Amino acid sequence: MDQSPRVSILLPCLNARQFLEPRIDSLLAQTFGDWEAIVLDSHSTDGSWEFFRSVASNDWRFRLYQIPREGFYAALNRGMELASGEFLLIATCDDTMRADFLATLLEALAICPEAGIAACDVSLINRDGGQLTREEMASYLPVESLDDMLALDVVRSYPATHTPNYRPPPHDCLLHFSAKSVYFSLTQLLIRTSLAQSAKPFDTTVGSVADLGWLLRLTNLAGTVHVPRKLTMWRFHGNQLSVSQDTSSLGCLKAMFGRALPEIYQRHHSLLSRNDCASLMLPIKCYLANTAQKRIFCWLEATFRVFLMLIQRPVATVQAIRRSRFLPHKVKRSLLPMFFQRMGMFPKALDSLEVRSVLRVISSGPEVT
Repeated sequence: MDQSPRVSILLPCLNARQFLEPRIDSLLAQTFGDWEAIVLDSHSTDGSWEFFRSVASNDWRFRLYQIPREGFYAALNRGMELASGEFLLIATCDDTMRADFLATLLEALAICPEAGIAACDVSLINRDGGQLTREEMASYLPVESLDDMLALDVVRSYPATHTPNYRPPPHDCLLHFSAKSVYFSLTQLLIRTSLAQSAKPFDTTVGSVADLGWLLRLTNLAGTVHVPRKLTMWRFHGNQLSVSQDTSSLGCLKAMFGRALPEIYQRHHSLLSRNDCASLMLPIKCYLANTAQKRIFCWLEATFRVFLMLIQRPVATVQAIRRSRFLPHKVKRSLLPMFFQRMGMFPKALDSLEVRSVLRVISSGPEVT
């Protein structure tokens, strides 16, 4: 009986032929070689399928599937059913990665076995592989969204940290309630396959925010080990779901996060009160508030929720308000910092002897930008 590979790599593809060679080259160059590549081609018409067949004819690790053209997230759901490795990587076909990506993140998971996810930082590149500039994205996103998006080249945390760290659940889960992802792209994550398969599948009806919903559920279940090194490259070419201004999907955010709260409370009720869970919705409500009246209502609700926090835990809440400089009319920016301060939930620095080797790797060699 054949032994399962250590890593299953999902390659969803629809007419991505122009980017496939650097993607496949980056897989073949990995210093860790015990993987399978599950190609999920949605009947491409640009030669992608023929290219994959050529690659598979010379490398048995490639498993090829032609699937119905039902969308990116439907392809990922099919791929997770097929994955047999201990770990899972979603390798979008237009992106690429450094040769030590798999080895480094596997080492991080070995150092931190309680983590279900390993995350690295990401370099942003343009269509031709050069460093991405603001000007190249300016016509696709408003200034505020552009700034938020470019800032995600480094994995978010509270407080910000630039050394290897572990974020126990529900740190990253709660941080998602700022209405933006903790991570830039699925392709910078190495996930335990059992964890990915235990979460509900991607929602195929909500557009690009399906990433956010799936990661919200995933990070409710397990913690993340973060290697602050740019091991993967995300390529901007203007056609990604993540940069399309799909206003119709914004209305799904509130419902999506609201549905997740009962599961979060059930798993972490020793940390969170029901008022805490209701407070988590405030940044999203303010994010979606499109009139002065709705914004004022958010500020009033924030004042009420913090008043209840003061009743429940007065000393911790007062200290958190002071440290975070919380203000009700700046809920989007200051509520979650206050929340984390009040709970004392911060990333844990990895300072074991084993992590020193990771630190040496991080400090040696030029980064790809």
